[in-house]
Amino acid sequence: MSGLEIAGVLLGSFPLIISGLEHFRDAAKVRGFFIHVRKEYDKCHSNVEYHEILYKRNLKELLLPIVKDVGEAARLVDDPGGVAWSSKDLEKHLKGRLNESYDLYIRTIFEMNETIEELGKELSFHKATVHDKLAVPRPEKQWRPPSSQPLSGLSKLTAAKKKIDYEAFRIKFSFNNPVRCELLQRLTECNGKLKKLLHTSDIMSALNIMAPSNTHRSHALETAFKKAWKKSGLLFEAFQKAWQCSCQQHHFASLRLEHRTLPEACFEVILTFFASPSQANTLWSLKELQCGQMNDCSLIQKFIQTSPVSPPSPCPSSTYGVEPSQKPRNQKSNSSATSGPSVSTYELLPPTSSSVGLCQLLSNEEQSKCMAIIDCADETYHLHPIKKKVCCNDRNPLTLSRVLSNDFEGYPTRRQRYSIALLLASSIAQLQFTPWINTSLTKDNVFFFPCIHESINIPYHEPFIRQWFPLESPGSADAKAVDCNFSSLGILLLELCFGQRLEDHPFRKRFPVETGEMKETYDLIAALKWSYDVRDEGGGDYSSAVKWCLTGSTKANKFWRAEMIKNVIQPLEKCKECFETVDML
Repeated sequence: MSGLEIAGVLLGSFPLIISGLEHFRDAAKVRGFFIHVRKEYDKCHSNVEYHEILYKRNLKELLLPIVKDVGEAARLVDDPGGVAWSSKDLEKHLKGRLNESYDLYIRTIFEMNETIEELGKELSFHKATVHDKLAVPRPEKQWRPPSSQPLSGLSKLTAAKKKIDYEAFRIKFSFNNPVRCELLQRLTECNGKLKKLLHTSDIMSALNIMAPSNTHRSHALETAFKKAWKKSGLLFEAFQKAWQCSCQQHHFASLRLEHRTLPEACFEVILTFFASPSQANTLWSLKELQCGQMNDCSLIQKFIQTSPVSPPSPCPSSTYGVEPSQKPRNQKSNSSATSGPSVSTYELLPPTSSSVGLCQLLSNEEQSKCMAIIDCADETYHLHPIKKKVCCNDRNPLTLSRVLSNDFEGYPTRRQRYSIALLLASSIAQLQFTPWINTSLTKDNVFFFPCIHESINIPYHEPFIRQWFPLESPGSADAKAVDCNFSSLGILLLELCFGQRLEDHPFRKRFPVETGEMKETYDLIAALKWSYDVRDEGGGDYSSAVKWCLTGSTKANKFWRAEMIKNVIQPLEKCKECFETVDML
């Protein structure tokens, strides 16, 4: 018999044992000794019934994905040992469902079948003599005169044997037989093994299906992050080139952090002017801009034919065509590109940064939908004014450090903290090696601007980082500065998990305050000790993300972004998705 056929036969064995037990109960009641075995009978009957239910559920769970519908699975279970159990097609689907677990699954069913047979023998249901004695006595027939012929010796011997078998069975069942207990325990183990084998097979099948999609998802994120890395770096350099004013060092740009999953990048920037006392009467203080290539931009473009032209001079510090680890040591200028044939170009109105300084444009209160276009290298950015935030009197928005402090009243929820954690991790993957992040990212570098809408006083889903514009271009961050970002990110994730600053935790208070490298060392020691509590507070995915940041990576290599997506960003995405799943319930 095939494994599937044995599974059907086993399904029919349980009702036989239960029927035998109930038959015994009825006879024992009539003969007056059921009261002595009731406890053991109830226990045995319940155990067999329990294993029958478990086995049926295991079979239904096994069959439902490989049969046409629920009705067919029910018909199979209701017809133990029927013709359908010998179907070759069903056997083939069963092997495909269980994969490498198939052989062990079938061996376990064989073991269960042998155990059930042994249990039947132990309960003596196979003996005809016991069945005769267990038969409920029939009503006495009309009296007849006894036969004058005495019972033969064979009849007496048969009657004696029946009585001995029956009495032995009654005595055996009256006690907590260790053999019966062992057989029931074997059934427990077999049913548990069937469930685990099926469960792990389903998990592996799901993982095999998800693996390509996860790989595709990781690749898509990496592509989007690299695109954002290039465009964000060039955006900063375009701003740097566009100021053309002596007050440039007093200008700051706050970039909104976003979890970008698509290659198209559009940036939200808040420009601020921190004027010196001698410049108290400046015409602008804070401007919110949407920066990028706007497809719906209403800017008038005038097509003209030009004479031989010289290409625009590239940004001297622009190195955003390749990753920092792949930068060429010597970049030669292409002198042959100084002139060329007549080409078609566009005249962009209003003027670009090469003709009018950005500082002057920002002072104009009557700004159109597109106030200017700035450029660097091969990228151009339309600057569209927007109005979302409240202009603070001192233009100092809330920092993440203030939000997580013990005396802050507007405590963010766990959902909000997890959202911030994902945004910070994603932004590190996008902005490493750009002027936007040239030192370790800390909670003092993350800002929240009050929202113009009263219902959203503090938009925790829109954090910003701030950078100033020195007179000389800062270039890209060096590897040494970037290496710190993983451990500093780990500390940020740790603080967001518990909603508490590291410096306020008892683990950190045990060490001196210090500054510089000693502070970083003490912070890391305290963070590592604190990180052991993350699993219980934030779950396994959040814990693995923190652990990787603190211990899993010490150097930035050419695969750092892919490793970060796998070990930090995707686990944090799962944490955030948990809240969305709860919303759907």
